[in-house]
Amino acid sequence: MQRIISLIVASLMLLTLCACSINGTTEVQQPTLPPNTTQPAPTGNTDSTMTTRAAALGITANNYPIIDGSTSTLSIVQAVYRAMYEDGANTDGYPTKASKTVPSYHLLIEGKVDVIFVPYASADVLEEAENAGVKLEFHKVAAEALIFITSAENPVESITLEQIREIYLNYGITNWSKLGGPDRKLIPICRNSDSGSQSQMDNLILNNQEMHPKIQNNYVELTMEGMLEQVAFYHKGGLSGSPTNSYALGYTLYTYLQQMNEVTGIGERLKILSFDGVPPTAENIAQGYYPLSDGYYAVLRSDLSKDHSARAVITWLQGKDGAETIERLGLIPCAE
Repeated sequence: MQRIISLIVASLMLLTLCACSINGTTEVQQPTLPPNTTQPAPTGNTDSTMTTRAAALGITANNYPIIDGSTSTLSIVQAVYRAMYEDGANTDGYPTKASKTVPSYHLLIEGKVDVIFVPYASADVLEEAENAGVKLEFHKVAAEALIFITSAENPVESITLEQIREIYLNYGITNWSKLGGPDRKLIPICRNSDSGSQSQMDNLILNNQEMHPKIQNNYVELTMEGMLEQVAFYHKGGLSGSPTNSYALGYTLYTYLQQMNEVTGIGERLKILSFDGVPPTAENIAQGYYPLSDGYYAVLRSDLSKDHSARAVITWLQGKDGAETIERLGLIPCAE
């Protein structure tokens, strides 16, 4: 009996192999993508998996672009996918991770992704692209801003460009009393060099000058969420629980803080400082009144073909439908 069962199983396996090779066809193997990039739908999918919106843009299951970006723009990558695929959040290709700002720029320059959603590039990234003979195109899809934060308990309300540069470049202000605040130590927290908020810090504040080594060596935070927690709780001793006679100063992106506040309530523990007397409100950022206003960009290589699906995605995001999607994500649409 065991021999008969074995013969039946072997016969079924042979039939399966034959079915896979009828008419000389074989299964198409999907290319291996860089870690954390959006996986296109399998080529066997039919266009019935796509929305009418995708069809109108000429986007199909076979030409869906490879998309990556920063931690803060993952929601945009996901929204594009949901807009183009029927029941997109439940499909195998739904993006759940981002490579982060600088690594995604590297992937784009190397031609491993089609488009990335990121803050504007740092001078180092632009130099890398130039050295590689790659010209980058930047298409703004949402307004954003670099903001400076401290503990909600800190009575200081505003900070200036000169003060921030003196702190982070020279480590020249170490007490909040110099900013009109209490006699408490000022702890300047910074981000790692490949983060989006650090790129904005370099571009908008430091003019790509090196931050003071004492800050880089002693007060680096590696995650966006960690920056908020460090600033909110540093004076309470953090995990050690031993209060210190200090308040921390840090920086992040405006809409990221708003989104995190909705999830964790961390915003109640933080104060956003006015910059040169201008408060960073959504309206001031959208209209460009806030001095550190910038944005999130769809970035692609200029040698990407004019009819590529990545360009169709950008066209959609910059239109009315896309702007409404950006707003629903809790981001700030570009001013008309």
